[in-house]
Amino acid sequence: MKQTKRGFNLEIKEDLSPEIREVFEWYVENFQFVPNLSRVMSEAPALLRSYWQTQLNLLQMGTLTPEENNVVQMSIAVENKCRYCASGHIMAGRMVFGSSEEVMANIIEESNLPEARLNALRDFALAVYEGKGSVSAEAFSSFKAAGYSNAQALDVVTNISTKVMSNFTNQLTNNELDEVLEPLAAELSY
Repeated sequence: MKQTKRGFNLEIKEDLSPEIREVFEWYVENFQFVPNLSRVMSEAPALLRSYWQTQLNLLQMGTLTPEENNVVQMSIAVENKCRYCASGHIMAGRMVFGSSEEVMANIIEESNLPEARLNALRDFALAVYEGKGSVSAEAFSSFKAAGYSNAQALDVVTNISTKVMSNFTNQLTNNELDEVLEPLAAELSY
């Protein structure tokens, strides 16, 4: 049985529950494979479903654009030095979020983004994450001055929540990169 270095299952079981099967089928339909992250998370169906549903909620009901969601999530993945998620967000940025190559490269390099508005978003997301939700009046004012709303501030929290679930899962389990992510991870210095 294929497992992570810490003994978490990477095999797809034949007797999947309907709840897990639905998530796996969605990944196959949208990405043509079931990521190791989902395989590992399937040991805890509440985690798998929470992560997946939160991502769908952001895409369907969120107040940030898909690219803005990726800026927040990729920035947190880079902050956490999660190779799996950072490389996954390069792939998802290209396939789902419509992120520009320049924006993603700048996030990886932790350098200024090409748009002031996206810089303000990343700075705010990192302030929220590092402050565990407590941000200075200046950080919040800068975010609002860039044209973001209160609802979008809360969607930053939602995006961070998804990255806590995935980054911590990958770090805890010593998850293996999917073959498709390996060349993308080569762009990372950690």
